[in-house]
Amino acid sequence: MKGKTEQDRDIGQLVRTATQSHIDVDTFYSPRDLPDLGYETDLGDPGQYPYTRGLYKDMYRARLWLKSFIVSYATVEETNEAFRQYFASGMNDLRIGGDLTGQVGLDPDHPSAFTALQCGGPSVYSMQVYERMLEGLSLEEGVYELGDANLASPLFRYAVLVAIMEKRGDDIRKLRGNAVNDPIRAKLVFGAPDFTTEINKRVCLDQIEFSLQNTPNWRPFAPNGVDLNQSGMDVVAELGGTLALGEAIMRELRDERGITIDDFGPMVFSFDADSDFFENIAKFRLARKMWARIAKEKLGARTERAMKLKIGIRTSGLSLQAQNPLNNAARVAFQILSCVMGGVNSLDASSIDEALGLPSYEARMFSLHTQHIIAHETNVPLVGDPLGGSYYLEWLTRKLEEETERYLHDIEEHGGIFKCLDSGWLASKMFDNRLKVLKEKREGKRLIIGVNAFPYEDGPINEAIGRSTYHAPPVEVREQTLAEVKRFKESRNQQELKQRMKVLYRAAKAGDNVVRPVIEAVKAGMTLGEMVGVIRLGYGLPYDNLEQIDMPGLVSEMLRECE
Repeated sequence: MKGKTEQDRDIGQLVRTATQSHIDVDTFYSPRDLPDLGYETDLGDPGQYPYTRGLYKDMYRARLWLKSFIVSYATVEETNEAFRQYFASGMNDLRIGGDLTGQVGLDPDHPSAFTALQCGGPSVYSMQVYERMLEGLSLEEGVYELGDANLASPLFRYAVLVAIMEKRGDDIRKLRGNAVNDPIRAKLVFGAPDFTTEINKRVCLDQIEFSLQNTPNWRPFAPNGVDLNQSGMDVVAELGGTLALGEAIMRELRDERGITIDDFGPMVFSFDADSDFFENIAKFRLARKMWARIAKEKLGARTERAMKLKIGIRTSGLSLQAQNPLNNAARVAFQILSCVMGGVNSLDASSIDEALGLPSYEARMFSLHTQHIIAHETNVPLVGDPLGGSYYLEWLTRKLEEETERYLHDIEEHGGIFKCLDSGWLASKMFDNRLKVLKEKREGKRLIIGVNAFPYEDGPINEAIGRSTYHAPPVEVREQTLAEVKRFKESRNQQELKQRMKVLYRAAKAGDNVVRPVIEAVKAGMTLGEMVGVIRLGYGLPYDNLEQIDMPGLVSEMLRECE
């Protein structure tokens, strides 16, 4: 007999005993691990406070989750065509994006804009460009989301949507959707240079106040945990950060604007869905529970509507790998499934080729049809919270709650979420966990299939996935955009635009709500970069957020006439 033959089951043994967020787990769980779990107080039926098991009694039988994509190609024409295709294929939630220059409040003709111009989406710098991008789409009937990096972009894009509707003669009260509008994420993750933290908070409150009065079906504020998670925060910090921000903004809204959480209504959080299946589900359930209690016990909510948290998901683009991209199909499918089992309200699923470039049409359709298969073939959505009562899931939900409560206490001990941002405390938490994860990968204690474990050589399917991605446009296309911007700026009614900019400048300087002045100025042709500059001037800051250009002549005239 030859040497001992290694059994298949001995190959590729588990290397972890903890979740992705470093929570150690036992080999199994039983009622002994949940001695004080109260069904009515901790769980409740779906549709009952504290909404751990879901917001609605019938859950997905009554309403499926919204299915969305970030749809952003290099030109507005390509993006418009994609919008139409995806709506026709069953998508019912449209995420409007833009290129990287717009994400930091720059116009395409800014000296620092060219290398990022039309990367990640079209250059949408004016209302007139948006009109082309949204041609043929009803703003009264669709659901629209704004997932911008900074605070200037959602202010500008929201103003543009309202301006287009008013120009068309639409009822702006029918505008439906939400904006991330997150001042913590803007600085912590993206280091957005457009506005200071003070201006970001002000602009956030302005949008909430204006929207509640004029577009009641629009959710103007959605704390974002997606980019916190993908930048290094673990699940506890992701959840704790969004809860702390939501509470802080609701307090400032009440104290500064006289608007209560009952006036505001249901909160929306945007979360990441990574590859730890049960940790995802526990996070979604716990988010609803903890927000319901914060709303009721700390913010004084009296209505059920104000205690409810709606959850929008972006599945983890960071989890997707360029090596063996076919493996990403499994990652995306299980992430989507965890979202459905966790009772989320809208879902933006990543595409299997995102690690290689902007998603191809076929890759996006795969993500959309994966959701259709889960909805209509697996029968998973037939039952609300189907894993509720699992000893492991209930223990993990409870454990996450304990850790998140500790994290929230630490935030308060350090002066609150905004002081934690400005002091660098939040950044230190993010970087510490990022280094911990990198160390685990290097030491083989966190396996990424096809990358640091079980690699295999790409064949024709993987190679085809790589070839099919959409890539950034060539230099000639960007130069055409710059020429277009020049023509546009020269074609505007300069006197009318100057008068509208005066109103915006004075509102910013006086501390008045800036949303309506922005709407009227974009109708006159004000660009994103000009809006950022004028608001900055109102706060006594330099016009250019990178201090690389002087004020345009039109803005200089406006400023002289105001002073």
